[in-house]
Amino acid sequence: MAEETTSSSAVVADTNKSDTYKVTDEQRAEVTAASSKLSAEIASITSSKQGAPNENNSTTAANKPNANVEFEPPMACIRRLLKQVLPKSTNVSKDSLATISRASGIFVLYLTACANDVAREGRRTTIVAKDVMGALKELEFEEFVPLMEKFLGELVMVS
Repeated sequence: MAEETTSSSAVVADTNKSDTYKVTDEQRAEVTAASSKLSAEIASITSSKQGAPNENNSTTAANKPNANVEFEPPMACIRRLLKQVLPKSTNVSKDSLATISRASGIFVLYLTACANDVAREGRRTTIVAKDVMGALKELEFEEFVPLMEKFLGELVMVS
């Protein structure tokens, strides 16, 4: 995307100049703060669950707390997805690509932590598809559930 920066806001425009979106410094700061808060929350959730001792009261390297738990999908995968959904005339900067990759990684970790909670409520240690669906509902992403159920139905047919 072509970017023009002014003192109070950044302008992100499609290369064909038909769509222009203004992003203010305040909005950018809000997104950065929310991302940092979510990252810290996910790290604390993940480290508290990984830090629980196993049955024989010894801790192993696999369940020691790790405050630096991070996951980012490969940039090539993110780039491929963006090319599929964006108009051909749209360019995506490296910073935007990295930000989208980081945000999707945070979302995957957050959804997984929530699905793990749903599985534990069901007294199970294995996360199954219905746990992910329950996590989507709990995180107020109900609109994705029908699409995911359709995907799972097609996946079962193929297998």
